Amino acid sequence: MKLSLIISTYNSPEALGATLASVLRQAIYPREIIIADDGSDESTATVIKEFTSKSPVPLRHVWHENRGFRLAAIRNRAIAAATGDYIVQIDGDIILDPFFIADHIDSARNGHFVCGSRVQLGESLSKQITANPSLSPSPWTKGVVNHIQAMRSGFLSAVGRRLCARKLTYSGCNMAFWRSDLLAVNGYDESYTGWGCEDSDLVARLLFHRITPLKASHCAICYHLWHPSPKKDDTFVRNNRLLEETRRNRHIRANEGLDKYLDEEVTIPH
Repeated sequence: MKLSLIISTYNSPEALGATLASVLRQAIYPREIIIADDGSDESTATVIKEFTSKSPVPLRHVWHENRGFRLAAIRNRAIAAATGDYIVQIDGDIILDPFFIADHIDSARNGHFVCGSRVQLGESLSKQITANPSLSPSPWTKGVVNHIQAMRSGFLSAVGRRLCARKLTYSGCNMAFWRSDLLAVNGYDESYTGWGCEDSDLVARLLFHRITPLKASHCAICYHLWHPSPKKDDTFVRNNRLLEETRRNRHIRANEGLDKYLDEEVTIPH
């Protein structure tokens, strides 16, 4: 398996620096890192250049012009640019447990995609980590909100997989897919702009394509840096209507998806 780690970001260079520092602490490295940059300014490019000089694996910076929140589009560009056959996607405000990549490799199964979870960090601890990216949280670190969820355990992981069969929960900041499955459903639907629902739409279409979810619970652990929650606005309402249409009509392929980027050269900001 060749695993590509895709990290989405937008104008959060300190958080991204902490995320990249946690990649350096992995027991097993991904084959490549791809930064899916939704139009950040030069400060983000500077962080990426500094990390590239010490990264043990190839790093690619995929960028497009800032024209508002277009997470679906920049993730599609990153997936198209990926050379790995397995994609793990996270956000650029995520701190990885040292066994995060190793656990995702162990969790990968043909015909399945993996839904990971996240452990929330409090505001004070998050500020400490962004100021000092060498800090690595553990389940019992002061400021970890949900300690039990941060425990890495084979037994609890098996229990979590059984519970997932009853109720699917997922977060777009910690998911994994076979690239071939993403190509089959044409990746993310770029009709979704602004915050919300693009990951739910992808999950729905994968399910309609008979790709089954697996829950990565108490393994592939990641910690989510605190930030204010986004507000649900008119864009979210519109996106939610698009999601209802996808589910009602059992759409599989995105009409506006990643296929248009498959022969495109990677855009790197200057």
